[in-house]
Amino acid sequence: MKRTRFAASSLAVLLAVTSLGSCVSTKKYKELEASKNALEQEKAAAQRSLEEANANVRDRDAKLAQYQQQIAQKEKILNELRASVNEALSGFKEQGLTVNVRDGKVYVTMPEKLLFATGSTKVNPNGQNALGKLASAIKNQRDTEIVVEGHTDDVAVDPSNVTFKDNWDLSVLRATEVTRLLINNGVAPQMIVPAGRGQYTPLAMTRTPEARQSNRRTEIILAPNFEKILNLLQND
Repeated sequence: MKRTRFAASSLAVLLAVTSLGSCVSTKKYKELEASKNALEQEKAAAQRSLEEANANVRDRDAKLAQYQQQIAQKEKILNELRASVNEALSGFKEQGLTVNVRDGKVYVTMPEKLLFATGSTKVNPNGQNALGKLASAIKNQRDTEIVVEGHTDDVAVDPSNVTFKDNWDLSVLRATEVTRLLINNGVAPQMIVPAGRGQYTPLAMTRTPEARQSNRRTEIILAPNFEKILNLLQND
């Protein structure tokens, strides 16, 4: 009888231990399964982040390449325009005329002695010749804005002068005269804006005769409309 009770008791203990072990194994399995799922989700999220980062890099590289291409095209347009103007005005370089590129524009600087007698607002024959050649080089650049700027030195105008009362007047009248001559030689009026700068945008800050002479000038600024020109090139 005692043996029967002992056997029954042992069986019960064994079943309890077996059941407990089974519960522990199931709990551990579920924990491992949850950990595995979490790792897989983290891996998927990391993969998505990597793909997004790669896409951003490709997009940035594409935009950079496009930007660099646009810069190269703009430089090409400017260099071609400068070369055309240089060739047209090569015969006037010894008289102080210069052609430079600054800030995306071509600057044609003509000293006073090339265009005007001192105190005059009428362009001399030599200056008319130069402006005619410039007009021939730029009149077909219909997508380019042209600003004609008159500049003077800082010497005050004689109060007895009846043609202009100050350097503002002188610079405006000279810019307007140059503008008229360019238009008469075939440049479209809507392309040109005359402007007088007076004495307030000097090349040289000193008051020596040489400095004042360099400040008396006319600048013809050629500003291509890059967006419009590039669109036309792409459509072609």
